[in-house]
Amino acid sequence: MEQAAITYNQITKTVQEIIEEKQGFGLSVAVVKDSDIIYSRGFGSSRIEPMHQSMEAETRMSIQSISKNFAAVSIMQLVEEGKVSLDQPVVNYLPYFRTKDKQQSDTITIRHILSHTAGFPSELGIANMLAPNVKEIFSDTPTEFQEALDYYNLTEEELNRVHNREDVTKWFQKVELEYPPGDGWNYCTDAYVILADLIEKVTGDRWETYLQEKILTPLGMDRTNSDAQVVEKDDNSARYYLGEDQVETPFPVNSIAAPIGYLYSTAVDLGRYLLFHLTKESNVLRSESIEEMQKPIHRVSDEWKFGSEDRSYGLAWFIDTYRGFKIVEHGGGQMAVRSLMTMVPELNLGVVVLMNTDGTLHHDVCDEIIDIFIDS
Repeated sequence: MEQAAITYNQITKTVQEIIEEKQGFGLSVAVVKDSDIIYSRGFGSSRIEPMHQSMEAETRMSIQSISKNFAAVSIMQLVEEGKVSLDQPVVNYLPYFRTKDKQQSDTITIRHILSHTAGFPSELGIANMLAPNVKEIFSDTPTEFQEALDYYNLTEEELNRVHNREDVTKWFQKVELEYPPGDGWNYCTDAYVILADLIEKVTGDRWETYLQEKILTPLGMDRTNSDAQVVEKDDNSARYYLGEDQVETPFPVNSIAAPIGYLYSTAVDLGRYLLFHLTKESNVLRSESIEEMQKPIHRVSDEWKFGSEDRSYGLAWFIDTYRGFKIVEHGGGQMAVRSLMTMVPELNLGVVVLMNTDGTLHHDVCDEIIDIFIDS
């Protein structure tokens, strides 16, 4: 049997063994090597009710925080065009941007926000709480929604005053920085809305329009978008199931917060996206910009180390080591959504795993697939 067939069968057997004891959910995988997608397949169920549907490699799924990487690539394109500079203060492009201490926030640069080193607290909540179905998300008890508001120090009236990304940027005036910009690291998901606001002000286009024209179409990612209605109506799109009882969760939708985690894609499309970052052979970004994104900027905080002492963050990429190899990755998760895309540059290898339930099996699958190539 040819080596390619052996590897294909190894990957299939490995994934099946990992997920065989957990029924009622699905997982899709794509593996890229050198300049090709060498493996793509779905496992399990994309939907359980009203009838079972099988997961496929082309099943549309929420990718959550992987979305941030697309916002970062958008910024890097504008840097290449000379329209923005990573080390210029954000206020130069968005004059209304400020935090509680204006003197401090006037020094926050685009690079700070991209790398989560701006000084923002990590638990702001404003972006995710803008989901139109947020009350459905927090509905386990009659008081859960109010408890979520209290946790984030938000009010319902405050949420109702936010209608667009500029409003989110202006909302940051109530935020108190936890450290001077550049002096620490907090994963602040909300801040990526500011980046989309900046892109829109600089280009004059909605970020979604820019994303489609400048990134998705050139890369052939025709099943990736930000339109939840289109995705939800697609017969080949996933639903999401939480816990052992497989409770279907509200569909992840939040158009204002698309750049923080509300894009939808497939394992195959994300495989194409990883090929672009691995091979550096496209007209989307120059190789120097791709390499700039993958340079470590700051060590991550303890809760993001996951047992690693090497884990750092660049520009919308985590950088770490695995079995002596450098890895570059980003994942995402919310309720019953899990996503992961990982590259091993020394092996010209990339792995995508998307899952429609909670837990950490997507990491197990990714590690086991990387093991196959390290040990071969």
